Amino acid sequence: MTKKVLVVDDEEDMLWMLQRNLNKGMPDVEILSARSGEEALAVLSDTTVELVITDINMPGMNGLDLLIEINNRYPDTGVIIMTAYPSSAYEREAMMSGSLRFIEKPFDIKDMRDIVKSVLKTSDGFQGTINGIDLMDIIQFNGLSQATAALKVTTAEQEGMLFFKNGAVVHAMCDQASGEEAFFKIIAFNDGTLQNIRGVEPPIKSINKSLESLLFEAAVRNDEAAPQQGRDEDDRDLLATLEDLDTGDIIAPLEDETEDALTDSADDGLPGAISDSVPEAPNEPPAAEQTIVETSAQPYDKPQQQENQPDQPAANSDQQPPTPEEDNEMTDIQKILAEFTNIEGVHTACLVGRDGFLLDSIARSGIDAEMIGAIASSGFGSAESMGNQLGQGDLNMTMLEYTEGPVMFAPVGSEAFLVIVADKDTNLGWIRLTIKKNSKVIEKAANL
Repeated sequence: MTKKVLVVDDEEDMLWMLQRNLNKGMPDVEILSARSGEEALAVLSDTTVELVITDINMPGMNGLDLLIEINNRYPDTGVIIMTAYPSSAYEREAMMSGSLRFIEKPFDIKDMRDIVKSVLKTSDGFQGTINGIDLMDIIQFNGLSQATAALKVTTAEQEGMLFFKNGAVVHAMCDQASGEEAFFKIIAFNDGTLQNIRGVEPPIKSINKSLESLLFEAAVRNDEAAPQQGRDEDDRDLLATLEDLDTGDIIAPLEDETEDALTDSADDGLPGAISDSVPEAPNEPPAAEQTIVETSAQPYDKPQQQENQPDQPAANSDQQPPTPEEDNEMTDIQKILAEFTNIEGVHTACLVGRDGFLLDSIARSGIDAEMIGAIASSGFGSAESMGNQLGQGDLNMTMLEYTEGPVMFAPVGSEAFLVIVADKDTNLGWIRLTIKKNSKVIEKAANL
């Protein structure tokens, strides 16, 4: 199928050069031309065009006005802006208005061909307002799919743009702010519309943190700014909207393995409990590839070694993950901890007393969960002391990032805390939501 590219420029020489040379090596691309913005709109009204390349400075309707009109009338058509008079203000306005590229004249025709080829490869759904999907969904989808795109977020009062390069957020613009400041302002938007414009190259790189770190910091800021009731409602909304996005289960929901416990919590009015709509678990790998885990069960009120319990088999390195038939051999706490290890990339979940005593755990083979408990107790206490000394209040959650992945800590009542160990590139948002959902349930199950 032939794709059409419309070149718009009031300079005859530029128009002639692009019309005759731009599609060399692209036999399925037809080049159309227009000498003004008004003429371009007339062409678009009669012909389906995949891409428009327009000069910015033209008599009558300039390139920016044409860009806005195309976005409003033909949202599936991509636009590239070119100019011989580069300006940061023009570039900012062009990118915020949905331009795929901002190119300075003179340029190498080979470079322009490469850009056109790249854009036409992703021409399906250049733009389009997205309804019924959370901002966090699209951000995580772009990250997991390693997309190069611009995500425009518009509310009644504000608008902002997030730029992705190979899945990483590298630039953000909101009002006069840019970089991380703009990112966190956009994340705080409550309502509005989303436009995910694929193929947009970021104009600059102003953000160097990983997407996971940015989302975690955004979550912490939200927790600090919002009252507890509002946070719980946000978590329920986020859980309800984290769906597949038709991307081959890139974003997989959680498994409800603690339905009874959660139902009990909901009946008791415990905050953060979810009883009716906990998502399913991520698809598990074939049995031959499943991670081997060790489980230890030591009730909080009667600490003793596992091998002394007649109903519990001794843990060893050959033990396989519990099967549905073996669920009755898992403690109530282990069943809840299994929600964490069911998240792809999470291999260890421990419940540890403030004194460093391991209360219960599910851990990958070869990991000494008791040692984790003893070491983590010191780190957790230090993090709490730091918050108190700085006047930041109680510790809600903390994370340490290592080369091979993060370790997350979260208090459970006043006597224990969770330790979650994961591989790198694990979805930290899911871990955080699972912690918030289950901390009260674990506290109740452990009689803390």
